[in-house]
Parts: sequence; structure tokens; C-alpha cells
Amino acid sequence: MWRVSGAIGLLVPAAVLSAIGVVLLGRVGVAVAVLIVPLSVAFVLWYPRARYDRWRWRLTDLAVELDRGVVVRQAEALPYFRIQQIDVNQGPVDRLLGLASLQVTSASASGSVTLPGIAADQAPGVRRVLLARAAAAVGGRVDGVQDAV
Repeated sequence: MWRVSGAIGLLVPAAVLSAIGVVLLGRVGVAVAVLIVPLSVAFVLWYPRARYDRWRWRLTDLAVELDRGVVVRQAEALPYFRIQQIDVNQGPVDRLLGLASLQVTSASASGSVTLPGIAADQAPGVRRVLLARAAAAVGGRVDGVQDAV
């Protein structure tokens, strides 16, 4: 998913800018294009894999814990009692690959976290588990946690 999104977000603009550079700058534009396009391809092949290798999340007894970052490592814990809303999201690339993301909104300064790359058929179940843990953390009923719809 990250590789496809990266390719769309980086390679298409790099190719367009390289083509414009070739037309407007001639030989200098060709030299720039010869550098930009292969570097963009290398970045799209390397970075999503590095990001995937360094992305982890888990549900503990007290919180959702995230550990991520390629250049800057970030460890974050979102306590269940701070969870306010959980949305299941699927963009076009996600749907194509049969994946979904959970957007977990919290009552903290950081706002929300995203749990990407969940199999689309498993995302509602993970959402229900998070809702149950959030309800239990604030003293609500765990059995029969239901959506409004």
C-alpha cells in the first residue's frame, strides 16, 4: 500500500517535472531528469519497505502502543480511557489491496493515531475489541458494546 501510494505521490510529479525541465531547459533539464527519476524510483522502492519494517502497533492491557519511524523513531502509547472515536477508513489503494485503516481519535493533545494495513475483513473486529477495551477503561459495560448503526 505504501509503495503504491508513494509511487503515485512521488514518481508521477517527478516524471512531469522532469519532462517540463527537458522542454524548458534542454540539456540541463535532461541531466536533472537523469538524476531525479532514478533517485525517485530508488526512494519509492526503499522507503516504504523501511517504513513497514519499523512500524509496529499492539494492544496491551492498558493502551494501544505504537512504535514507528525510519529517520526519527517514535514510541507512543494511547491509553484506552482516552479513546473517543474509532473509524474504519479505506482509500482506493486500500480497497484494491483488501486493506483498511483504523483512525483512533483520542482526548489528548496528539489527537489521533492511525493503525494502517489491517485486512479489510478483520478491521471491524479490531474496532470492536478497541471499543470494548475503551468502554471497560472508563467503567462502561463491556458486554454488548454496539455501534449506533
